[in-house]
Amino acid sequence: MLSFATVSVATAAQIITIAGRRIKKVRNILYKRNAISLLSIFVTCVAIFLMTGALYFRNEVIIIDNGNTYRVFTMQSEPANILAEQGFKLTGIDMYSFDGFEEGIATLKITRSFPITIRADGVNIKTEAFEGEKLWETLNRNGINLAVRDLVSPPLEHIMTENGDDFVKITRAFEITVYIDGESVELPVTPDGKTTVYDVLKLEGIGVGGEVVTTQRLSSLAFPGMEAEINLVSYINRTVTGTIPYETITHTSNLKKIGDKEVLVEGVPGSERLTIIDTLIDGVVVDSEVVEVVVLKEPVAEVVVEGLALAVPYSKRDFDEIELVDGRPVNYEFKISGKATAYTAGPRGGTASGRKLEVGTIAVNPRQIPYGSLVYIVTQCGTTVYGAAVAADTGTFFYDTDIVVDVFKGLTSTSYSEALRWGLKSVDVYVINTGVY
Repeated sequence: MLSFATVSVATAAQIITIAGRRIKKVRNILYKRNAISLLSIFVTCVAIFLMTGALYFRNEVIIIDNGNTYRVFTMQSEPANILAEQGFKLTGIDMYSFDGFEEGIATLKITRSFPITIRADGVNIKTEAFEGEKLWETLNRNGINLAVRDLVSPPLEHIMTENGDDFVKITRAFEITVYIDGESVELPVTPDGKTTVYDVLKLEGIGVGGEVVTTQRLSSLAFPGMEAEINLVSYINRTVTGTIPYETITHTSNLKKIGDKEVLVEGVPGSERLTIIDTLIDGVVVDSEVVEVVVLKEPVAEVVVEGLALAVPYSKRDFDEIELVDGRPVNYEFKISGKATAYTAGPRGGTASGRKLEVGTIAVNPRQIPYGSLVYIVTQCGTTVYGAAVAADTGTFFYDTDIVVDVFKGLTSTSYSEALRWGLKSVDVYVINTGVY
């Protein structure tokens, strides 16, 4: 029993020792593994931080240079460093504006300068102007002061640009002496070569209101060292009745001869009442201004008709389609030249086409000029005009002769002699349009 107990205790102690060693070994292994895992996690976090941090601290800048816009990314925060990093160089008095970053974005605007010459007081000043600034800003920045009435070219409000704005000229104003009520005053004058004494007084406010003053040399051009004496001005209101001329409205007619004119409506002048203010200097009127116009009677326009034909046409028919220039149509389909005869008919006469027989209808070869065609007939020499007519009739003679038309003169009882006088004439037949009427 004792021996067995002793062995059991020894074995148990040995087992406990071995188990402790193994537990310690396992603990060491677990410890090492945890350390490695923690180190790995730490390195990963640092890497992520560095990567995201680099992205986070990479600023966006919008650079505007001379109208061009550039979008860049930078780690820089100072505008000078940003410009240097991105290769933007400033020359002369170029300047930039920068308001800082807001949520990682900033705008950096470059204002470029360019050289100019300012001619003032007999001296050429070499300096620079900024693109887009006004001329008065350029002058102020360069300490160039202007006196009243100095002449500046280009004007002070002119926007400076590099395209051609490289010379500015300042012509200094001069003074004239004006005597008012025995007291002298020096007044500046713009040296433009066209300013009169009256202009000087007006610009200085002399004569505004009821106490208007001027000089006996009112219209004289001002010049350096000039002296002028001032006199009071008086005003006179007067009313006069004037005539309103009538206008002439001219119409043209193909039924009248060139040079013939007929007044359809006589023109009648109108009348009006004018209120005028006269300005007098030393009793002499120097200016008159109409301040009110009242129409008493409206004018009546004159209506005149002027002829366009070479001679008074026998046919009194007129058509809007016929436009005459120098007595002959200008718009037509074709022209036929040949002989023309004349004929008459009784009161029951008709036409081959069934159209009404009347002065202004003619007989034709329908294969040459279709029925219903509108024509204009004038002799080749231009002394006789039959005028506008419609092709309505025909005759057998057209097929065997050089006769191209036979013009209708009217009833035999009244127009037979007219047809005889017509005889055989050489004519030009202008076919305005075919088969319309």
